[in-house]
Amino acid sequence: MDAARETRPEDFFLEARGITKTLGEFVALNNVSLGVKKGEFVSILGPSGCGKTTLLRVIAGLEEPNAGSVWLNARDVSREPVAKRRFGIVFQSSALFPNIRVLNNVMYGIRRGGLTASQRRSRGMQMLSLVGLSDQAFKYPAQLSGGQKQRVALARALAPEPSLLLLDEPLSALDARVRVHLRMEIRRIQETLGITTIMVTHDQEEALTMADRVVVIKDGCLMQFASPHELYRLPSNAFVAGFIGSMNFITNCRGKDPNSIYFGNYTLAVAPGRAAQHQGRAVTLAVRPEDIRVIRNGEGHDQNVVQVKVHAISFRGSLYRLYLQVQHPAGGASEQNLKMDLQVEAVEEMALREAVELPIHLPPEKIMLFRETSA
Repeated sequence: MDAARETRPEDFFLEARGITKTLGEFVALNNVSLGVKKGEFVSILGPSGCGKTTLLRVIAGLEEPNAGSVWLNARDVSREPVAKRRFGIVFQSSALFPNIRVLNNVMYGIRRGGLTASQRRSRGMQMLSLVGLSDQAFKYPAQLSGGQKQRVALARALAPEPSLLLLDEPLSALDARVRVHLRMEIRRIQETLGITTIMVTHDQEEALTMADRVVVIKDGCLMQFASPHELYRLPSNAFVAGFIGSMNFITNCRGKDPNSIYFGNYTLAVAPGRAAQHQGRAVTLAVRPEDIRVIRNGEGHDQNVVQVKVHAISFRGSLYRLYLQVQHPAGGASEQNLKMDLQVEAVEEMALREAVELPIHLPPEKIMLFRETSA
């Protein structure tokens, strides 16, 4: 689960080792460890109140942990003040000084660098050019849009050439279109500079599209630390499976043998050996809506064919989401419901509509199994 176990500690640029943080009786972080490689973009993702921002603040030095340590370049910086850590930080609010111009806001971040006024000005303009705002240098913050303000805040954080960039939900206050644009801009800037970056977000799409690896946290505990693809296709537990993307959970299943499970009156095959640890035990099956297949005329499947009835259909632009009720093999409805995503063309071609009954196929290799009995 923890990527620090897969790589030697000396390979990491930043490490959080066994971080625990309590606020009274509330445990904000519970023995969280992770390692970040130099130049990597890592997102910390989780629901509200899970400890994401607390972890970022501990790394930044804004919060002191009750236990654990923070290491930078194999050096313990846990007791070093914020200023000595040389980290650039951008918060949800741009926090620009309203009474000074954009360029001076950026230059403010390098006022203590031993540079001359001319050098500071040159560096400030360089950073504004990097974020695409050199033509706004002499405006006041009130004359900028929300997205522009955040880009100025990013330029200010980068101006002192920090060793690490920390982003605390920098896009959450912006509208959807601006967020999408700034995602690409921040990633471009991060790759251009090669700066190690950690970003807190509650937005799944933001984390999956921007990060090299994603930390998923729940109730102060690290659930999984992996690439976006691995989180989506190989979640380590039911929480991650349900939190990342959309998921169907089928409860009240039971392991039959290493390669199959019982689901009501159905026997479903899974990838070879995947059910080995679940034989004779209650198990929750998970399958993503886009992985369910409709069996069309002429198609034949020897296994994992389930009869369903279309309960409702929802148009979602490039696809339809169909809400299905599983039918018993001998007839009649069960209490199990499923979601299935199909391209618009497929739904129209098959003339699918509410109340239609049809067979679907659950591909064995797409089925995930968890011991949890609920999502």
